[in-house]
Amino acid sequence: MSFSADVKNELILRSDSAVHCRIAELAGTLSVNGRFVDKEDGTKYLSIRSDIPALADKLSRLLYNVMERRFNFDPSYVESKHGYRIIIEDEMILQELIEKLKLYNADVYVESGELVTERTCCKKAYLRGAFLAGGSVSSPEKAYQLEIACTTENNAERLTEILSSLHLESKSIKRKNRFIVYIKDGDTISDFLGMTGGMNSLMEFENIRVLKEMRNSINRTVNCDTANINKVVNAASKQIDDIKLIEERRGLDSLPEQLKTVAEMRLLNPHLSLAELGERLSPPLGKSGVNHRLAKISKIADSMR
Repeated sequence: MSFSADVKNELILRSDSAVHCRIAELAGTLSVNGRFVDKEDGTKYLSIRSDIPALADKLSRLLYNVMERRFNFDPSYVESKHGYRIIIEDEMILQELIEKLKLYNADVYVESGELVTERTCCKKAYLRGAFLAGGSVSSPEKAYQLEIACTTENNAERLTEILSSLHLESKSIKRKNRFIVYIKDGDTISDFLGMTGGMNSLMEFENIRVLKEMRNSINRTVNCDTANINKVVNAASKQIDDIKLIEERRGLDSLPEQLKTVAEMRLLNPHLSLAELGERLSPPLGKSGVNHRLAKISKIADSMR
């Protein structure tokens, strides 16, 4: 099972005791996957889609809590992409639901008024409902990416405003016929999971992040050390080539005593860094001093070439 599915399964079990929060969560769900459908007699019915049975069960419970009526699934609607849907056809019940959730019709799609998210707790519940209806989150092992696919631009703007009011930075983009609200910052995704009630998912997310950051840090250190070693080896190889050239052409005795001492020490210790090489000299010499003398040796060798 994917990390995103685990998050949804946890949020499905999250239930607010306050009716106003239940209204907000239901409004968030309807804003993402609710539709008004025209009937042959000119009236409309409300269709609420659900991709998994557990979410459909939760929507049914929320409707019962909010409306104090039991709604059942439409057994004739089962397909691989959408799974289930709850149908509300009764005009009186539908009108009551529209009034309670401050719903209005945006073409065939559903949008809700701002009154249902005036409280901070209701904003969090609204986000939970929207995520359950059309959200996904990548495993932090792969990438930091949380998305909620909205049917209308207004719903996407509404989501970004709610997120911003909770100090969660997000952006939106149109993808085909959907408006995608997305978050790509790991800290912000962690905050989102915590605010919507996914505490176990938050802990798992953070554990994976810590391990990932540790591995990345180790890799960076290893890469840096490897690069430094390669740099030392390449430099030492060039220095030895220069010294051997001088030795073959003129002999090391042709060098001034200070340069000869460094040249002989380098030939005996090809693996040492400049600092380590300087410590072996008598008297000891600093890194810059060793580098300066080797640079002079290099110039002499280059002149011979």
